[in-house]
Amino acid sequence: MKPDELKIYADFMKEYGLEYLEIKKGDFHLILSKKGEEIKERKVVEESPPINIEKIVEEAKRSTQELENIVYVKSPLVGTFYRAPSPTSPPFVETGSIVKKGDPLCIIEAMKVMNEIKSEYDGIVKEILVENGKPVEYGQVLFILQIGGRSSENEKES
Repeated sequence: MKPDELKIYADFMKEYGLEYLEIKKGDFHLILSKKGEEIKERKVVEESPPINIEKIVEEAKRSTQELENIVYVKSPLVGTFYRAPSPTSPPFVETGSIVKKGDPLCIIEAMKVMNEIKSEYDGIVKEILVENGKPVEYGQVLFILQIGGRSSENEKES
């Protein structure tokens, strides 16, 4: 903390006759105390719905996650994301590309092994969420596919 920042707190303590001041910045936490007062720590507990750990683990294990007619294609491993089979080749897919089940979407290189990631659905590539040559994590969403019908812009092209 810079001396200017400390001076602000010191002046504040002096102005209000405080003997103790505690501040934490992550999820902000503040305790103030005047001379002669006992410091009591209070914990704020928020009610949250019960968490189904098994369901979360099962969703994370799936390489795709469906939401109505949208599918999130996730990375099945940690590695480097490549959109094409080689630097001089065109990308496997572009935004708006129509893909069939089994069509390659990308390659993830892990430990010098090129792992081809294939579509598990027939659909349209709505978004490509990773830049070519960037690292990806296990479970990271790579593509958003629309399944179960064509978008209006693709119907015009047909």
